[in-house]
Amino acid sequence: MTKKIRKQAGRVLTAILAGFAAPSFAAELDPGLLKVSIYGRSQMVGVAETLPDPVRNDSRLYLFMKQSRLGFKGLYDDVGFDMQFAFGGESANGSNTDLSLLDFVVDLPLGGATSLKIGQFRVPYSREGLTDRGTMNFAERSIMNMASFQSRDYGLALQRNKGKFAGTLGVFSAGGRDVPQRYLPEVLGIPEVVARVGYNDGVDEDIYHIAGADVHLRRATKAFYLNALYMKDTLIGHSTVLNVRTIDKNLLIDPSYNQFISAGPGGANGTAATLRAGELWFAGGDAVWRRPLGGGKSLGVEAEINYGSFRNEYGRLRIASGRVQGNYQWGPYDLGLRYAALKMDPVVKYRSAGKFFDSNMGPVIHEVTPSAAWRLKGNNLKIIADAPVFLEMPLFIETGVGAYVFAEQPGQVSSLATAGNSTVRDTVVQARLLFQFLF
Repeated sequence: MTKKIRKQAGRVLTAILAGFAAPSFAAELDPGLLKVSIYGRSQMVGVAETLPDPVRNDSRLYLFMKQSRLGFKGLYDDVGFDMQFAFGGESANGSNTDLSLLDFVVDLPLGGATSLKIGQFRVPYSREGLTDRGTMNFAERSIMNMASFQSRDYGLALQRNKGKFAGTLGVFSAGGRDVPQRYLPEVLGIPEVVARVGYNDGVDEDIYHIAGADVHLRRATKAFYLNALYMKDTLIGHSTVLNVRTIDKNLLIDPSYNQFISAGPGGANGTAATLRAGELWFAGGDAVWRRPLGGGKSLGVEAEINYGSFRNEYGRLRIASGRVQGNYQWGPYDLGLRYAALKMDPVVKYRSAGKFFDSNMGPVIHEVTPSAAWRLKGNNLKIIADAPVFLEMPLFIETGVGAYVFAEQPGQVSSLATAGNSTVRDTVVQARLLFQFLF
């Protein structure tokens, strides 16, 4: 089996190199074995919102190029591969990363319905986190995603289907995507281990490819999954793997939210000598059901719940989240409604500075979002309008500057470390309009 995997991996590498070479060279490599398709997506979004701001305007208006994607996927013989890149505003440089590469994954068939994924790809946790944005009925994922999102990472994963049952088990670095080579002193922990198992009778292409809607639904379909994730952090250089992650951080591994992840004695930022490796775990489940109603009409329902915990010798934080949503589709039109909740730990504070919570309010943030979509050409050309209402949303007030919304810029909690700045909880109302072109 090892020899077969090496042979297939060599074929894929040859095919990929051929794709970037001159056409004549690619033709010499037996084009009958190579099948490649190109795909891409562009999204432009406008956002209007209103919130109580003691310094600037309560009403705001933004316009962004939300996504600019380009990808290549295909087969070389029986080996699958997928590459996806982000451009425009998504392609920003972090302190340790170049963020343009999203996916670069090879799928090696191991016989039967078993395959091995190798490379950089989506971590198989959470239905909403795995759902392709180009198929969603909302302009953005829910507030639940702030707690449970695992995004992309590099590693390997076994995937197996047996009838209508499916499962995957993966091992990842936990450092996020596009991490450069850094050979630093280490105290090894346990790498991120993720499992997702469940039942799928045709609603999803597979575990790693999930659509937010089916525009050609022909029969009733359903799926449900259980998810689990565990890791023990690794001390590396002057920090830890989780502490230096620069992109796609859920709240539980974000030092702006988790005051223990970078803590040292007295609660201040730690040093190489005082940082302690923490333990992280998540568990959750999700389900979806869709049914055609005749006459080009259909109904869909999704539900999900997640719970996470981080602990080291300085303290422990927990986080819980969930969502339920439904959509009614007729012809090119779609109406949706989503409720989501995020329950943060009451002990959360910005390191040794201000707290997130007002004594008169609980730790739960609520989101209610109605949506309407118009598919001019399926998901390839569509317009989405939605209007999220966030209840008890934390706002970080910077003296002389104004209010930052936690859901949009969680890192601005750092302003609480400055004397005179504060946090309040209030209602934020938005209206979003998204235009998408997909090919």
